[in-house]
Amino acid sequence: MRVIDFLPADYAERRGRRRANLICLGLAGAAVLALGMISALAVARAMGVTALRRVVELQYREAGRQIEQLKKLEERKAGLLRKVELSADLLERVPRSYILARLTNALPPYTSIQIFIMSTEEVEVEVPAPSEAVGKADETGKDRSAQKGAKKKRPEKVKKKETLFRIDGLAPTDVEVAEYIARLSADPLFEEVNLKFSEEFPYQEGLQVRRFELSFRLSPKAEKWLESNPAGGLEMPVSAPPPSEGL
Repeated sequence: MRVIDFLPADYAERRGRRRANLICLGLAGAAVLALGMISALAVARAMGVTALRRVVELQYREAGRQIEQLKKLEERKAGLLRKVELSADLLERVPRSYILARLTNALPPYTSIQIFIMSTEEVEVEVPAPSEAVGKADETGKDRSAQKGAKKKRPEKVKKKETLFRIDGLAPTDVEVAEYIARLSADPLFEEVNLKFSEEFPYQEGLQVRRFELSFRLSPKAEKWLESNPAGGLEMPVSAPPPSEGL
């Protein structure tokens, strides 16, 4: 029996082509949608990175501002410390007028001061460190550290400012010079009184005197002594009897 087909001859071909076109359009739309999503994610990520960079820049700026403030505070602190050091240097441990009065009152008869110089210098002194006892108590309860000895630390060196004095004066003889040295040595404000030289000096025509130079320093205990003697104590210090012969 013969089958009669009423469909056009190219119907199946056109139907297949239409289906292929629809599939291609679907795949293209999916690809475009995927590309759009990827682009949106990239844009969002870029915006997030930009925002994060702005936050980091703000943090860096804030940190830089704080560092500048800290530097200014450190500079101000250094300036204040410098002012404190200068103020401490300007403060006199013992008033120079008081020192000059004691030097003048200690002068023997017919002796005078021609030049008086006061200066300060910074020296390093060794401070003994405390020793650490080594050893334990024995059964009888006695300390065995004396038997084993003590572990001593090396002395520390610290800087200290000392006040130095120099006196150039005139005296009739070396007896008065020696008496003046003895009085200054007995004074609790001074120490290390040394005679630099003593020589003949033509003061006037036919009159020979002794020109001398003394150097000494302010005692470290001068300030404490002055605190314990608030009244001043400007009287002439007691000295040893002068020698009978010249220097």
